[in-house]
Amino acid sequence: MESPSALGIKKVYSIEFVVDYFDRSRDFYRNKMGLLETHQSTRDWEDKFKSKAIYFTANDIKIMVSSPLTTHSYTAQYLKTLCPGVCKVVLQVENLDRTIDYLQDHYATFVHREKEVCSPNSRHHFITIASPIGFVEFTFLEIEGNEDEIPMFETISSPPNEDSPFNSIDHITINARTIYPIYNFFEQVMDFKKFWSVSFHTPDFKSGKKGTGLFSQVMYDPGSHVKFASNEPLNPHFNDSQIQTFVYKNHGAGIQHIALGVDNLVDAVKHFRSRGIEFLPTPDTYYDMLPERMAQQQIGNLREDLADLKEQGILVDGENGKYLLQIFLKDASLLYQDESAGPFFYEIIQRCGHGGFGEGNFRALFEAIELQEPVR
Repeated sequence: MESPSALGIKKVYSIEFVVDYFDRSRDFYRNKMGLLETHQSTRDWEDKFKSKAIYFTANDIKIMVSSPLTTHSYTAQYLKTLCPGVCKVVLQVENLDRTIDYLQDHYATFVHREKEVCSPNSRHHFITIASPIGFVEFTFLEIEGNEDEIPMFETISSPPNEDSPFNSIDHITINARTIYPIYNFFEQVMDFKKFWSVSFHTPDFKSGKKGTGLFSQVMYDPGSHVKFASNEPLNPHFNDSQIQTFVYKNHGAGIQHIALGVDNLVDAVKHFRSRGIEFLPTPDTYYDMLPERMAQQQIGNLREDLADLKEQGILVDGENGKYLLQIFLKDASLLYQDESAGPFFYEIIQRCGHGGFGEGNFRALFEAIELQEPVR
């Protein structure tokens, strides 16, 4: 790890996802994604927040799914404004007092005073700040004691399950109409550094036909390597961009997708397809041009067979002998065939020495999503 940031971030502890159809999401995470239910909300938590929640986990990943029990809950208020989606990112820190001092000195907007909740063997000490990403909040959490215990949640004894292929959250991607306030927030308030950026239009731009583009800036914490990418549409055809389409569907800026890391993407995709997971299709032309692009980028030999990658719709990118493999699930509205389910989706990624964000795959994702959108 590089030198730690001023906030002392250790990792993404958890993501909170607010949904309206709790059982549908539960089926998705448990039976299709293969995550384990490890903690469920107690009566005390449900009475306090007028919501219910379950943590789904896989190795170092925690996804908390919450849903309203009454129309007066914070989750119900969220769903009155936005589509189901990520409302909170919890970042575990080494020393909360030091984190708060830095946030105060850098004009963070606090949602509440620092709080503390305890279980018999664990103490959670935390504070939450607002962000320029719609209603997304960031919580900074210091844990003392047993990290497997979550105060106000009871541990679930899950039945034996096959090992999940997911090992970590690789990055989180945000869509907004303009991203300057967002990456400025990460830089000035969160002490993140600029990691990578790209700007492009789809091929039709030069022909004068319908073609859209984006600008993306990736910010990262140098100590923990937590990464956030932010996307905005580009002119011309600003309002036709799939970034703007996300904002329309989400009713505001928000987290577009979360990338989950695996060690063997080909096997993982085969496994998930057998469970009924659907992925964005990749045009055959992508693979026709792939050997030439790999040669230009000096990616070198792949350990995987190109025929297997094409069969599974997996994307390849990289440079200088290093590469990564990626694939993207269909968004929630397509997975559930329900427009109100929202535009959020997951990415699955395998890194083979390449730690960046390949422009080729970025463009391929952008174009693949646009193929799903109706022409306006």
